[in-house]
Amino acid sequence: MDKQTIFLSADRQFKRIIFAGLCILSAACATTGQETGDSAAVEEPPTGADSDAMMHIATAERLVDVGEYDAALEEYLAAARVSPDPAVARMVTRLAGRLQAWPAAVAAAERWLELEPGAESASHVRIVGLVNQGQVEAAADALGAWLAAFPEAESPNRWRRAAMLLAAAEAGHAERAFTLLVDRAGPDARSAEIAHAESIMLWHHGQLSRARERALESTEDTEDVDYLVWAAQLAAEDDDLEQALALYRRARTSDPDAASLALAEAEVLRQLERSEEALSVLRGLPQDSESLYTLGIYLVQLERTEEAEQAWLALSGLPAERRGDEHAFLTAQLAEMIGRDEEALAWYEQVTAGVRAQQALLRRALVLGRLERLDEAGSLLAGLREQANPELRLDTWLIEAEMLRTSGRSDEAIELLAEPLAENPGNADLLYARALSAATAGNVELAEQDLRRMIQMDGNNAMALNALGYTLTDQTDRHEEAYRLIRRALELDPEDPATLDSMGWVLFRLGRAEEAVPFLERALDGDENPEILAHLIEVLDHLGRQQEADALVERALAEHGEDRYLRETLERLGRLP
Repeated sequence: MDKQTIFLSADRQFKRIIFAGLCILSAACATTGQETGDSAAVEEPPTGADSDAMMHIATAERLVDVGEYDAALEEYLAAARVSPDPAVARMVTRLAGRLQAWPAAVAAAERWLELEPGAESASHVRIVGLVNQGQVEAAADALGAWLAAFPEAESPNRWRRAAMLLAAAEAGHAERAFTLLVDRAGPDARSAEIAHAESIMLWHHGQLSRARERALESTEDTEDVDYLVWAAQLAAEDDDLEQALALYRRARTSDPDAASLALAEAEVLRQLERSEEALSVLRGLPQDSESLYTLGIYLVQLERTEEAEQAWLALSGLPAERRGDEHAFLTAQLAEMIGRDEEALAWYEQVTAGVRAQQALLRRALVLGRLERLDEAGSLLAGLREQANPELRLDTWLIEAEMLRTSGRSDEAIELLAEPLAENPGNADLLYARALSAATAGNVELAEQDLRRMIQMDGNNAMALNALGYTLTDQTDRHEEAYRLIRRALELDPEDPATLDSMGWVLFRLGRAEEAVPFLERALDGDENPEILAHLIEVLDHLGRQQEADALVERALAEHGEDRYLRETLERLGRLP
């Protein structure tokens, strides 16, 4: 995108960026000559150069107000050229860089380097700016000079730094600049260090296959663990798990005591469904929080409950000196997974600091909700809302609303969501949560209002289309309209079990029961959900396929016997024992 396009299409963004730097730019010019210390700083009259710079900045401000952004940026650049303070050049460089106004960014960066020759960030912006303008020769010259400043002993890091810098630039020009730099390096141009660095750059540019190829080249004549691990990660990302496994095993040969490598090998084995080998790797590790937690998770996934319990007991029994907030959090999580909710609460309460503290509070609320201690959960979430970051704060509203809805208190959930929706009226997650609560409460009008708002914001929102279609199917006689909504959702997400269930259900309501069965069977294959089971049982019962319905009733009661929707359906059909 060129500069003019940015200016025309992002007026507000430009103003936000401009005004974020105005105070700093003005202060940089106005405070030259101030002294700082215990006493208050005394402002001296600006020198001629400073006065000129402030005049340019004032002119730029007026130009911003009338939308003359090109001219405004030129005035800021003029301020940097006349001010002797590197802070002015620094701010103009960053401003131009954020706006992707690369000629101005390069000019400002060069002025910054005049005033502060060792400013590495200025070199970075200048190089990226030259690359993005297609000035590959000049960029390679600047990059080579920058690399020359690093000691020879840091050669691998130098190449990696060059690759990371070029990763931030336009892909085609960046790769040409890197190739030119390699050609100038002489006979070692195809060394492992360069292949590894180029692989990193290519990956950042979205060139996975080429990045993987170069990464493999970097491992041909070396057992460097970093190179092997990077190549393994790219192989796994490219779905070649066998090659990833071989590379991780080579890395472990070079560093057999590295637990992280063993955990990586075990994860690849798990994805290859070689579970016993994965477990063997994990059991061969020293027992610590991460290895025991990972072992427990794998055993839970394999439904080996007793062994998972033993892993949890070993995890919870680690000596006090090997515990901490992370240990307590992992112990609590594994306790949840094996159904020890009370123990999970106790362990989450021990997480009191660090990045896990707020996550632990959120998990405690979820566990309390599962234990039907909703008032305690609500109090915990309300307290967390006062201290959480915006994203986590949103989660507290959504979690509490879902707890209330699933416990039969949908009206309270609707009331709860009024406050966050007043603050964020276009938030799709909040709208969806209220729509579900409204549908559960039988308030079709509110559910339809919120779901149609979501569809208005995004006509390809398959989740909203399906939810509205299902609501109209289940609670109104507008089945043809519901069918069209669900059909569109299924076009967008043809394998989603919830949408397949909705299609089966609306076909049944339209009197097309035979057509409904395949959709419901596919939905059940994708999600062993009691509501899907109930729908399929009802359709089979309607069709007189009693033997199949009987088998499903037995299966449903064995696996989901306490589900309210399932029991209500079976009671209505006269099939509840």
